[in-house]
Amino acid sequence: MQSKIRAFINLKKLTFLPNWSILIIDFVISALVATSNFAVFKFLGVEFYNVLPSVTRLTILLGVLMCYFILFKTYSGIIRYSSLKDATRIFKAVFSAFLTIATFDTFYFLTYNSHVFVLMQIFFSTLLICFTLVSFRIFIKTLFKYFTGAEEQKKAKNIVIIGVNSTTIALGEALVNDSSTYKLRFFIDKNKYLNDKKILGIPVIAKSNSIIAILRYNKIKHVVLIKNYLPENEELELLNDCLRFKINVYNAKLVSDFDSDVSTVKSLKKYTINELMFRDTINIDNPNVIETFKERTVLVTGGAGSIGSEIVNQIAKFNPHRIVIVDQAETPLNSIQLKMAAAFPQITCEYELVDVTNSNEIQSVFEKYKPEIVFHAAAYKHVPVLENNFMQAIKVNVFGTKNVLDAALKFESKRFVFVSTDKAVNPTNIMGASKRLAEILVQSAYYKQKSAEKLQIIITRFGNVLGSNGSVVNLFEEQIKNGGPITVTHPDINRFFMTIPEACKLVLEAGTMGAGGEIFVFDMGKPIFIRELAEKMIRLSGKEPYKDIDIVYSGLRPGEKLYEELLADSSKTLPTYHSKILIAQDPVHCFESVSEFLFKLKDNSFETKEDLIDVIRELVPEFIQTPQE
Repeated sequence: MQSKIRAFINLKKLTFLPNWSILIIDFVISALVATSNFAVFKFLGVEFYNVLPSVTRLTILLGVLMCYFILFKTYSGIIRYSSLKDATRIFKAVFSAFLTIATFDTFYFLTYNSHVFVLMQIFFSTLLICFTLVSFRIFIKTLFKYFTGAEEQKKAKNIVIIGVNSTTIALGEALVNDSSTYKLRFFIDKNKYLNDKKILGIPVIAKSNSIIAILRYNKIKHVVLIKNYLPENEELELLNDCLRFKINVYNAKLVSDFDSDVSTVKSLKKYTINELMFRDTINIDNPNVIETFKERTVLVTGGAGSIGSEIVNQIAKFNPHRIVIVDQAETPLNSIQLKMAAAFPQITCEYELVDVTNSNEIQSVFEKYKPEIVFHAAAYKHVPVLENNFMQAIKVNVFGTKNVLDAALKFESKRFVFVSTDKAVNPTNIMGASKRLAEILVQSAYYKQKSAEKLQIIITRFGNVLGSNGSVVNLFEEQIKNGGPITVTHPDINRFFMTIPEACKLVLEAGTMGAGGEIFVFDMGKPIFIRELAEKMIRLSGKEPYKDIDIVYSGLRPGEKLYEELLADSSKTLPTYHSKILIAQDPVHCFESVSEFLFKLKDNSFETKEDLIDVIRELVPEFIQTPQE
């Protein structure tokens, strides 16, 4: 019988009521309650003041209520999804109406020695109105849940929340209120005193069993894990276990982000490969960093690339005077121009389509804007491409850097930050060797300066960046999308990884703390096997490695290492105030000898890569080219 009634009354087909209709419903309910309350008080023999007619007093009360309904937007929520926030808005509106009328009546009494309203009657009226409006919303919400609940519960997927705190409880409440997609089965927590307790009517499991064992025993395929709730090693182990057993893991918005008119499903998102790399979030709260860029003109070369555009994005948050974005790629430059205009309309940005290898064009840009701070991120970076186009690596990565550095010196910039790479340490390929040459150049230039007002030259060195242009992650995503196989060069190859925002935050921090001449290296965490990265990405896509999507090994490419290094063997490091930033104590070269070397490098035309390598080794003797397979 109940199922037939539910089928007949299909509330799911009803559309949401517009705001004006909810406001009218609230007005009608308020009028009925206020009128009834007045009649009850009159029946009980309460004498009302004759200053105003009863209809006028009722009209004033309803008019004041309507004003506060509009002010506090009590009509803005969706009734079937009403929450505590909606009830709070109603309480504020009704209580404010009572205070307004009480204040008016008090002033009238002080002026004319007579009351207009019986405040006790007004108090009970507003109290009943508040109770009735909230009860009406609870009734509608319950009605919808009753008539749609059975059908939704059949389709809803079982889900579990790990951890009990204000954020997870708020999410749990949202899941309980909106059970159309997920049915919350239980909470899991490590606090044994919570075992067998209930929160929101949902049981809490707090046993010594491993979390993955509990999930598998209860056949749970969906779980919510707020990032950083568990210790890092436990969280990483759980995420890996969930991937292995095909359990979907979701992160969620913070409690302050939940709202009554936002679908719970939209607040849940699967963990991304960036989050699974599991590095602690880095926030810039150092006032020196913020002050460094405030009201300054900052120039970023390669500003439309992966790293450069994120540097631009982060600098824009520190209220600079102007950001000059230099890049030779037209389409990416246009793209960042559109993004910056939308995200930071208040920031003055200039966009220069310039090649760093053109000295005259670079000088012209510096002369035009006189940048105080320069971030040099423009570079060629793809190892296999540069092995075949070795002279372009030297042209862009070495002489392009020289052009930007010369311009910064000539037009008296205050700070020059060079973005380097871990491939510059004991290089085995042309790309790494070219970046090491650039490091030697800019570091020797700093110590060559005689002026007291030196250009502060800082070098930052870090490893691979997840999601950057040409990143292995992007390649794997494309290969998974096409059904595989995923190609990995060697089963034992590993790399250090950072996310783009993390790398850029450390660049800004190091670029601020540097006094000049330092090479800053970043704590990249533990190296990740590329094979394991591929396996994780396959599992994240809902497939099984080697079964649904195969992984094949293509062999190391020319110049490719099995592993990367952040420090040369003979180097030592010094700590800084930031735990993730160290100073590498690489030997400093004489500027005159570096200049002579660059003259020789530029003056020669190298017919073969081997000829070029022989010359590079004069300044970078640790450069050992990996043999081609």
